[in-house]
Amino acid sequence: MPDINLTIDGHKLTVPAGTLIVEAAKTVGIEIPVFCYHHKLDPVGACRLCLVDFSPGPPRPQTACTTPVSEGMVVRTQSSMAVQARADILEFELANHPLDCPVCDKGGECPLQDFTFRHGYPTSRIDGPRLHFKKPIPLSDKIALDRERCVLCYRCTRYYDEIAWEQELTTDERGVQSFITSQFDQPLQSIFSGNIIDLCPVGALTSRVWRFESRPWDMTHTATICSKCSVGCSVTQWQRRGQLVRVTSHENDEIDEGWICDRGRFDYTDVNDPARLRTPTIRGTRSTWSDAITAVAVGIKGKGAKLGVSLPQDITNEEAFLFRRLLDGPLKGAKVKMHGRSAIPAPAGPTMRIKEIDDARVIVIVASDIETDVPIIDLRVKKAVSKRSAKLIVVYPDGVDLDRNPQTVHIRNQKGAAATEVRKLASHELLTNPGGPVAILFGDGHGSEDINDLAKACGDLAEKVGGKEMPLYRATNERGALAAGVARWDKLEGVDALLSWGPPPTAGIPRSVKFIAAWDHLPRPGYEKAVILPATTFAERQGSYTNVEGTVQFLRPPIPVRSPLKDGWEVLCELAIALGVKVDYAGIFPIQRELAIQPPDPEPEPTPVLIGPAHP
Repeated sequence: MPDINLTIDGHKLTVPAGTLIVEAAKTVGIEIPVFCYHHKLDPVGACRLCLVDFSPGPPRPQTACTTPVSEGMVVRTQSSMAVQARADILEFELANHPLDCPVCDKGGECPLQDFTFRHGYPTSRIDGPRLHFKKPIPLSDKIALDRERCVLCYRCTRYYDEIAWEQELTTDERGVQSFITSQFDQPLQSIFSGNIIDLCPVGALTSRVWRFESRPWDMTHTATICSKCSVGCSVTQWQRRGQLVRVTSHENDEIDEGWICDRGRFDYTDVNDPARLRTPTIRGTRSTWSDAITAVAVGIKGKGAKLGVSLPQDITNEEAFLFRRLLDGPLKGAKVKMHGRSAIPAPAGPTMRIKEIDDARVIVIVASDIETDVPIIDLRVKKAVSKRSAKLIVVYPDGVDLDRNPQTVHIRNQKGAAATEVRKLASHELLTNPGGPVAILFGDGHGSEDINDLAKACGDLAEKVGGKEMPLYRATNERGALAAGVARWDKLEGVDALLSWGPPPTAGIPRSVKFIAAWDHLPRPGYEKAVILPATTFAERQGSYTNVEGTVQFLRPPIPVRSPLKDGWEVLCELAIALGVKVDYAGIFPIQRELAIQPPDPEPEPTPVLIGPAHP
């Protein structure tokens, strides 16, 4: 498509055909205020705040969010007609808006506040009674709705329809009495519901977890990586006085497109738990780090196969590198089981990238309910289907949320028979002539499938149809731990000693265990007679994760590690010394340098893409 030449407020520019005026203005730094418009949603022109004056065209204000540019167009955002039109619209928006700014959670980062000062009339002419609604309305245990503040931009309802494929929010009544409500007054159930908080341009939708906790100017924020699953979404973590008080999205079009799931948004309160472990203990008695680490080393050294190790799903690449040295040395032969990992083996070569799903003409999803396993990839698939006309084939025994699309081809296989169904797909009508790239995403059926057979079947299908594969690892850093050789799947039954790193094993502490060392940030049942090492949380941890597609992303913790807590790499170094392994690292940077220059394995991992700086 040809480029279009136009002028905005005297600035000459060239943009691709089809670009909306509001987006063209951004390229030259011109602000056109918007409420209903969002670059990830379809434009609707509901709020009318983006009115501008342009020619050729009718001599009246037009919406910049629904009007594409045309050749030779001249746009005037500061003409008297456009300026007065926007001020009039803001006056209407504020006619029934409550004066809640001093207590509203949106205060200080509210577009309505900012636009009123920059584009509104300096004084209000409204002196009549305002419309009132019951407030706040609990939409769920995590989200509150204040209907008086709502400007009916419909971002939230459109997000549910277009992005999440849910029907949980709607508009009730008509005209000035209209308000947002949940369907049949039922609580929101979607695991993507928290994104409407970020989308809301006013304080109508707020987090009940963060409600009345702090103000934007009272916090510091850090862009980092989510630790709740293998997707590795970019998030912003907000801290106040050493406590993690909020988590919001941070747009990364390569991976998450600005969306995060509710696990990543709301599951952070354990960081501030008053019961957090802060000091080492030996069988319930407070101890020094030196004595506790010595006790751990004595309890686990030389046990061989009688030692069991439970690894957390969010172990960092640097911790995995150091732990591998222990497994190759004094802990050789130990049984290791990683929390939350799939049965999928390490990839033999480069795999499909998340962004490539956008261009797929046919998407095949096998042995995985991706809404639960890799939630944001679920939204990426929905985008490819609804906005880019991709065809979708699902091979899974149970119903999935992708079934909401009536064109989804859902093959309900018997558990354990996914590979058989995959082998039949090469002759499927959607794959005989796909008309473009084919994406094959496969999981492990949560243990119900023969993963080696399934991986081979998916590989054969990809070769026949010219597709690309993406193995759907579940654990946060499962791919990085596989590359380090520590993401094992051993059974821990019959071990005499157990090193429980993170939460205890899912199956519980084996009855045969006589010695327990726990490295955790919370007290848990079974730790009463253990040697306990206090651990940092995801909000304090340094290092990096390798996400499901093989991208290495660095963590930037918003909260510093305060004594007596110690960084994970530091504890591992001290444990290694106590076990007789010579290590000497002054910080995490030397570990990352050594990790980066390791000789490749016989079957090398794909070269990771480094994103962002490591936090010192």
